Amino acid sequence: MGTSRARALEYAYNLLTVPSAHMRVRLKQTESGVSLLYKNRLLTRVYLNRSGMTAAGAMAQALGIKVPALGEFNEAVVSTGVIHRVLSLSTLAYRNPSSFDLAKYWLTEADALRKSGVDS
Repeated sequence: MGTSRARALEYAYNLLTVPSAHMRVRLKQTESGVSLLYKNRLLTRVYLNRSGMTAAGAMAQALGIKVPALGEFNEAVVSTGVIHRVLSLSTLAYRNPSSFDLAKYWLTEADALRKSGVDS
């Protein structure tokens, strides 16, 4: 049995308690959804539905990569600050129109962090 999303997020937020400027993460698409992995451990997952794929696109944008094709993965080396924003983007309920305003804000922050190389 796989790791639940709640358990993965618990692990992820615990991992972020120690700031790091360079973490290699992997965004992977499978038949069930898109997952964010660090050292082959699940940090978060979104499912293949409208909200989940919107989240996957936002996650990829925050990481500065593209959503991978089915069965593929893309990697990024980012700070814990960027990963924090990616985790937040993965949990938004995109059925709610106000989620897009929050997503835009977090994407702007992630972009600034990636460009500056500074972790927050």
